[in-house]
Amino acid sequence: MRKKLLIAFFSILLSIGFSFLSVQRVKAESVSSGHFVEVSTKTAELYNSTGKDLYQSEPKKSDWILGQTIDLKGIDYYQVGKDEYLSSKDSYPYRNRPEVIRVSKDSNVSVYDHNFVESSDVALAPGTYWYSDRIITTSDGMPFARVATDEYVGMWDVIQQSFTQRF
Repeated sequence: MRKKLLIAFFSILLSIGFSFLSVQRVKAESVSSGHFVEVSTKTAELYNSTGKDLYQSEPKKSDWILGQTIDLKGIDYYQVGKDEYLSSKDSYPYRNRPEVIRVSKDSNVSVYDHNFVESSDVALAPGTYWYSDRIITTSDGMPFARVATDEYVGMWDVIQQSFTQRF
């Protein structure tokens, strides 16, 4: 009997103690929104903010939340840690944007890789629908929507059909 009373007393005491802890509410979109960086080479070296090699690397297709972008000697570096940066030679930035798009042209539409190099093997047929999950932009701000792994189409060639909001 004494044991049960002791357990009940401590349970009540803990409940009261936890009720005084502060609760921080975070919107799910604040965790997954914004810009990201994907490693596009076999491995990507990490550098500090002065461009010094940290002798650590990240594997191909690993994704990172983008902090800030800095320019060192004409090369963009993407912050992925406290003082850790990936070179734009090994990675590229993107934004999540899940949507269904339709090719709006009456002819085939060119497909590009993440370096904005046109593919000679692939094109999108007129009037076809595609699911896109991310957007990349050129240095001039021209947006491209991903339709397959490392295959992008210019947003001026498609029409958004529906937008899927992530929660």
